[in-house]
Amino acid sequence: MTDQTLFRSLARNRLAVSAIAMMTAVAAAQPAWAAITNTVTVTGSSPGNTDDVTGNATENVDVEDAAPDLAITKVATYGAGPTTADGTTDNLAAGTVITYTYTVTNNGNIGMNNVSLSDDHGVDADGSLSTIALGSLTPDGSGEPSSDAGGDNVYDYLAPGDAVTWTATYTVTAQDISDQSADGDGDLENTVTVSAGYENSSGSAATYTNTATGIVDLEDANPSLVVAKVATVGGSPVDGTTDNVAAGTTITYTYTITNNGNVPIANVTLNDVFNGSGTFTQPNPDSATATLTDNSGGGSSDVSGDSSYDLLAPSDVLTITTSYVVTQSDVDTLQ
Repeated sequence: MTDQTLFRSLARNRLAVSAIAMMTAVAAAQPAWAAITNTVTVTGSSPGNTDDVTGNATENVDVEDAAPDLAITKVATYGAGPTTADGTTDNLAAGTVITYTYTVTNNGNIGMNNVSLSDDHGVDADGSLSTIALGSLTPDGSGEPSSDAGGDNVYDYLAPGDAVTWTATYTVTAQDISDQSADGDGDLENTVTVSAGYENSSGSAATYTNTATGIVDLEDANPSLVVAKVATVGGSPVDGTTDNVAAGTTITYTYTITNNGNVPIANVTLNDVFNGSGTFTQPNPDSATATLTDNSGGGSSDVSGDSSYDLLAPSDVLTITTSYVVTQSDVDTLQ
């Protein structure tokens, strides 16, 4: 057989083979419950295409189940520096601004959607917490990136390994100190909840939540009222020894009540033990003659009609006046 004849024989009996390989895989953005599937298909044709053959093989590789895990921390700081609150020795006074920093870290194996925070701060505090504002992202540098469109303080997609922060502020009030001292704990304690959506191992939408509690110690309540009384005749203060007032003279009494403590004082009343023989009108903190010097910025309040001042805030001063007309009997018996 010549070389040319041998070549033609081999060509007639050669099985022309072509192979087509197909593979589908789950990318990092897909839910962890999906499987990685590989399918290979081989086809072959005989001379004349009279005895074609095909074959395929498939391999499925199961991946780990969805394991959501959002860790959250809440740190309170205050003052210059700032100082980190320890919850036991902070001793914060009214007017102190507390900054809360919340950090959420995705320690799970799947991305988390619409990560949001809520803080029950108002349950234990008198004032209002500021808006919990979205801060910065700290990526871990691996896998797909986190992403957020911004504008709503909700983080749109937090990838595994990444962390994001929020901040809020609160100003301690005198009422906080009063309330927490009355409760017996003397601190502000509140809990933040992080909430996010994800796809579980069944491919269904699910919600994950976690919490963190922050405690800030407040100074102890120190209630204190100081009252002063000044008598004047004709606009001039009397000295109590050389005034020599006559019957018919009008004495004006001015009382000043100062809250020099650190908590509001409720239901402030006055009672003046008076030895004159004429008619004396008791000083009334709830009367039209009572005036408030507002040093607290609106912390005091009163609804008239009960002869007491409802709430006197720290540093505020209440001034009340009344008057008395000296009688002849006073001159006769009290000189």
